[in-house]
Amino acid sequence: MNRPVSFLVYGIIFLGAIGLLGNLVSNPAGFIKNAVILAITIGIVIFAVKRLTKSKPNAQHERSFMKAARDSKKRLKTRDAAKGKADNVQSFSLAKMKRARNRNRSDIHLTVIEGKKGKKKNRALF
Repeated sequence: MNRPVSFLVYGIIFLGAIGLLGNLVSNPAGFIKNAVILAITIGIVIFAVKRLTKSKPNAQHERSFMKAARDSKKRLKTRDAAKGKADNVQSFSLAKMKRARNRNRSDIHLTVIEGKKGKKKNRALF
């Protein structure tokens, strides 16, 4: 902020503080009454705003995410159950199976982003 505006803001705050202290000294019951009324009004406004804005704009996105998370958990449970049955049925050793699985499948899901492969790089910029 520039200097004259900041002086104006500080002056208003200072005068407000003097007014509050003067009201507190001259009429403490009225001051407390006004403070309670202000707190109740602010509480009602906050309650009304939260109540009216209960439905979020991203509610559909959150529901989709929760559904996907549930489906993923189900899929993992069925895969783990099937893996447990397969381990009991097969005659391979457990260590051999783990090594084979680790080589064949990776849990990392990567996406390839196509770039400008045909464009030559200007080495002078590096």
